[in-house]
Amino acid sequence: MNAYDKGHELARSLKESEEYRTLCAAKRSLDTDPAARDMVKDFLRKQMALQIELMSGKPDAKEKEAALQKLVELLSMNVRSRDYISAHFRFHQMMADIYKLIGDAVGEGLDFFAEK
Repeated sequence: MNAYDKGHELARSLKESEEYRTLCAAKRSLDTDPAARDMVKDFLRKQMALQIELMSGKPDAKEKEAALQKLVELLSMNVRSRDYISAHFRFHQMMADIYKLIGDAVGEGLDFFAEK
């Protein structure tokens, strides 16, 4: 079994997945509404910044979390943005699950810094 062949097979499977097709359709729909698209971009940027802050241990994220929640409520009022955000989260959850599967499979060789 060639890992590269399996990697190409995985890439094809991802591209053909329902989650990816739904994400692409939602993106095409979102692109027809520039205002909603800009709000989604703003939301995703703010969400990523908040995640980085939380991972780096910054303690004061409550205000940013509340602002992000209000933005989610605004986005949910627009069908295109709501559908895109939903598809985006489903696709990224699938990707996170796959990364975990791969990491678990080869974790022994990558645990150099793990405490023993």
